[in-house]
Amino acid sequence: MDKYTTGKPPSLNRYSEAGEEAQNTVDRAFEPGICVPDGTFVFLKHPSDDDLLGIYGMLLKEIGPNVAPFEVVRSVYGYNPMSFWGVYRSKDQSRKDAELVGFIAYLPLNEAGQAALKAEKLNGKDPDLGHLAKPGEDPVLFYLWAIVTPGIGNIAFALNAWAVGPDLFYRIPITGWISTQSALEAVKKSSKTKEYADAAKMGSTFEITFPEKYQVQTRAMTIIEGKRPRARVRPKLETLFVSTPDHMAKVMAIRAAVFMTEQNCPFEEEFDGNDYAGAHILGLVDGEPAAVMRIRYFAGFVKLERLAVMPRFRRTLIARQVVEHGLEICRRKGYRKMYGQAQTRLVSFWSRFGFRPMEDKARFAFSDHEYVEIEGDISAHPEPLTRGSDPLVLIRPEGKWDEPGVLDRSASRPPTNPH
Repeated sequence: MDKYTTGKPPSLNRYSEAGEEAQNTVDRAFEPGICVPDGTFVFLKHPSDDDLLGIYGMLLKEIGPNVAPFEVVRSVYGYNPMSFWGVYRSKDQSRKDAELVGFIAYLPLNEAGQAALKAEKLNGKDPDLGHLAKPGEDPVLFYLWAIVTPGIGNIAFALNAWAVGPDLFYRIPITGWISTQSALEAVKKSSKTKEYADAAKMGSTFEITFPEKYQVQTRAMTIIEGKRPRARVRPKLETLFVSTPDHMAKVMAIRAAVFMTEQNCPFEEEFDGNDYAGAHILGLVDGEPAAVMRIRYFAGFVKLERLAVMPRFRRTLIARQVVEHGLEICRRKGYRKMYGQAQTRLVSFWSRFGFRPMEDKARFAFSDHEYVEIEGDISAHPEPLTRGSDPLVLIRPEGKWDEPGVLDRSASRPPTNPH
C-alpha cells in the first residue's frame, strides 16, 4: 500500500516518445472517433482522473448541486469503467490538444439493480455497488445517470455504440429519469409518438430507443472505417498466496520494475527487511506476473502494503483482486482491523475497500512521497480460524485451509514413532 502505483505514472515524461506513441496506438483502438461537419474530430474515451473532475464540474453547472458527491462518482467509475465516457473534440484525427466537451454517464445495472429501479429504490446519489454489473459482465439495463452532450448527442451515442459494440449496446435497454428541462425537451423531441411526448414530464422515466436504420448505419460505420474495436477478450486473472521461491522471485521482479524503475526508489528502501516477515499475494494476468501486495500481521490488526501493478496490466482488475484476496486471508485469520500508509493521491483507491484516513494523524513523508495513515474495519468471517479449529486445518498451507493437504493424507497412517 505504501507506494502503490496506478494508472499512468506521474513520471510519464521519462518514457521514450516511441514507447508513448505505441501506448497511444493501443489506447485508440478503444477510442472511436469521427470527423464532423465543422471539420473537427469528435471521439469518445474513458476519462482520466483529471478529466473526471472536469466532468463533475460540467455536472454541477448543467444539473446543479443536487447530484451525487464526487467521491461517489469516482467510486462508481472505479468499480466499473463502463459507467463513464468522456466526449472530446480535437482539430483533427491526431487527437492532439483535445478538449473535453461532454460526457455520458451510466449505471450499468445487474438484475438486482433493475429490480431496485423498478421498485423505486435505486439511490442515484449514492448507488449500491451491488446493483451494478461487474466489469466484464453484461448489464441487463443501462441507467442513464447523467449526460451532457451539447449539440452532439446523436454523434456521442453513435460513438458510444461503437465503443461498447453495437450488438451489445442496442440489445440492452437504456432508461433514466427526466431531471432537467433540457432532458425533458430532448425526450419530447425524440419521442416516436405524440402520446409518448405528451406523457413526458419532469420526474418521469423515459427509455431511449434507436430506429433500425440508425442501428444499421452505426454497424456499417464501424466496418467502413475499419476501426471497430477489437473483440475484448477478457484476460484470465488469478491470485495466489506466495509460497515458493519462484513466486517470491516474481514478487521481487514486479516490485523492482514498479518502485525502483518508475519511482526511482533505492534498493535498500524498497527491500526493507520485512519481505520474509510477512505474507505476499501475487496476481497473474493470462499467466504473466502482474501485481503483488504484502501483508504483515500485528497484534489486533493487519497492515497492507507494497501494492504494485505492472504498467501494461493497469487497465485490468488485477489490483482489486489482489487486495480482495489479501483481505479474505485476513478475515479467515480472524482479523477485524486493517491499517495502511497510503500516498495522498491514492486514498480514494483504498477507500473502495473500506479504508478511511485516521483522524488527528498528520501526514508524513518517506522515500520522496507524502503519506496518509488510513484504517478500516474487516467484516467478520463466518468460520474464522481459532485455537478450537480442527488441528489438521491449522497446519494446512496458508490460504488453503479448506483443501486437504499432504499432512491430512498422512493422518490415515498409524503412528510409528518409537517408544
